[in-house]
Amino acid sequence: MDVEAKISELRSKIREADHAYYVDANPVLGDAAYDRLLSELVDLERQYPEFFDPNSPTVRVGGAPLDAFASQAHERPMLSLDNTYDHDDLQEWFDRVARSIGSEPSVHPEPHSLFGDQAVPDVLVALEPKVDGVAVSLRWERGKLVLALTRGDGVRGDDIVQQVRTIRNLPLVLSSAPEVLEVRGEIFMDDASFAHLNATRESAGLPLFANARNATAGTLKSLDPSVAAERQLRFVAHGLGVVSTELGSSWSDSRCRLEAFGIPVNGPSVLVRGASEAVSEIGRFDQLRHTLGYPTDGVVLRIDDFALQDQLGLTSRAPRWAIAWKFAAEQAPTRLLDVEWQVGKGGTLTPRATMAPVFLAGTTVQHASLHNIEEIERKDIRIGDTVLVEKAGEIIPQVVQPILAERTGLERPIVAPEVCPSCGQPLVRVGPKIYCINPSCPAQIREKLAWFAGRDQMDISGLGDKLVAQLVDAGLVNTFADLWRLDVQSLMGLEKVAEKSATSLIEAIDQARGQGLARVLSGLGIPQVGVVAARTLAEHFDDHHQLLAASAVDFEALPDFGEITAQLLWRWLHKQGGETVLSDLAEMGVDLRSVRAESSQLQSLADCVVVVTGTLPTLGRKDAEARLRELGATVTGSVSAKTTHLLAGEKAGSKLTKAQSLGVQVVNEAWLLAHLDTPSE
Repeated sequence: MDVEAKISELRSKIREADHAYYVDANPVLGDAAYDRLLSELVDLERQYPEFFDPNSPTVRVGGAPLDAFASQAHERPMLSLDNTYDHDDLQEWFDRVARSIGSEPSVHPEPHSLFGDQAVPDVLVALEPKVDGVAVSLRWERGKLVLALTRGDGVRGDDIVQQVRTIRNLPLVLSSAPEVLEVRGEIFMDDASFAHLNATRESAGLPLFANARNATAGTLKSLDPSVAAERQLRFVAHGLGVVSTELGSSWSDSRCRLEAFGIPVNGPSVLVRGASEAVSEIGRFDQLRHTLGYPTDGVVLRIDDFALQDQLGLTSRAPRWAIAWKFAAEQAPTRLLDVEWQVGKGGTLTPRATMAPVFLAGTTVQHASLHNIEEIERKDIRIGDTVLVEKAGEIIPQVVQPILAERTGLERPIVAPEVCPSCGQPLVRVGPKIYCINPSCPAQIREKLAWFAGRDQMDISGLGDKLVAQLVDAGLVNTFADLWRLDVQSLMGLEKVAEKSATSLIEAIDQARGQGLARVLSGLGIPQVGVVAARTLAEHFDDHHQLLAASAVDFEALPDFGEITAQLLWRWLHKQGGETVLSDLAEMGVDLRSVRAESSQLQSLADCVVVVTGTLPTLGRKDAEARLRELGATVTGSVSAKTTHLLAGEKAGSKLTKAQSLGVQVVNEAWLLAHLDTPSE
């Protein structure tokens, strides 16, 4: 047997053993025999690198660390689900579905419940546990796993395929699957793995993870795939994306097909009709969840029939054919020690409670929201009270009420501040809210910049809350455009900022110039203009000049824009300095064009990922990067396996060496100028 055939045979045997162990729960090899096969395969792949396969079982142990995650668009948007905690809301969802689809009967066979419940419904609804992990979209092409995207903003996500390939219960190669199979699901850490991870960290003197979801998210954000391999993540499928050949006419049919491929699916699952049956099964799930061995925070309900799903359609954020029932929040008593008033990016002051530590819904809680001064006064919450705390949606702790029977008479009323705790300027109270109206307030500037740099906005890697605070406190950044006035030397003057991290941050800031109009608008903190509204604006206006020329009436005519949003946007642009903000950003080379405008141009480099390095003969680096983006290229700051071209000038340095080692095409300024002169047809 030749070497290539031997390698293929070993991979096949190991995959069969993985399937038997992780999917069938029926091991066919002992640990020692499995390890011998894997060791033999590792040795052969090391000796014969020409037979490397990115989906080999050996990648389960993790590969070399990555330079950065590549961002990519979802072929089909990856939406969230609407949530409910209330029986009336759930009934309304069922009623709304019934009104939308009429009384069309389902052609699906009789439902089967794990709990023995049988019924023949008009419309079948599938129920499954809502796994509390990290959502991901996996794509197999010709049976091989090629892509794994995080949800991101629902439109674009990070490719974490190297990390995902280390997940043991996930098949990397499928047989008999459609040519293209995109599966949506959840990556999570089961209870045993989470307990083991925290025990290991505790013995090493490292900080513990608050919960399994945080541990999973942190693991997937690590650029080193071996971290994911060590932490024993798992995957379950809960939906489909793009599929070249239909798996069935319903989700329950498709679940069976996915299981046949060896892809783990979310379960247990049950089919019901009507809100009353759903509520009954939800109660059973609430009891069952404590025995599953992995974290869940609710139940997902979806119309089973795909044709009915298509008929119901989607909103901008969620499908109309599905809803998530969230389990009741866990509550615990603790003592309220103090109240801190925090200034938000819009100048709103929010009271935050400091409490005696209490364990709640899997985490130790010491701080909680008090909402606003009106809520505090209405509930008569006082410093020193024993209060009831809950986790709303098992995420945000909040103070529910004081326990009056525990009062001693030593409690003190919570008094609203009269001056801003950040800038010292007088505050204004309007109903339940308290505002600082000083536009130069350092706390507001910090919050605005941190929001602007966030993943769903400008996505500036490395610019977190602490560094933003340092930049503002040092007077280096006071406006959004000031970020592009920074240099390595000014950053190195800050505490704990070394040359390497300063250089990386400057590269990330430079790269963010090309994020486009939608992300810029989403990041500016314009009242009522979030991610969805910003995207709508970018779909209807080519650039910021058209935006500034529009009237409030023009804005009101946009989809999902009401009179209030339109007026607030126009006022921000023309009365509150918005025009200056946009002009300042444009002056610093920030791309304020919409995707619509960019896609209308002839772009010869649309499929290229380019890094610029060294000194070019006539073009400055920023100018060259701007020209590349005009031609449709993705410009990044570091060379990786995703890089297609290195545009190199004199003194190219280490990037040139790395590009040559990876086989990246090295080009010069003349190549760029030629593309500018002869755009693609």
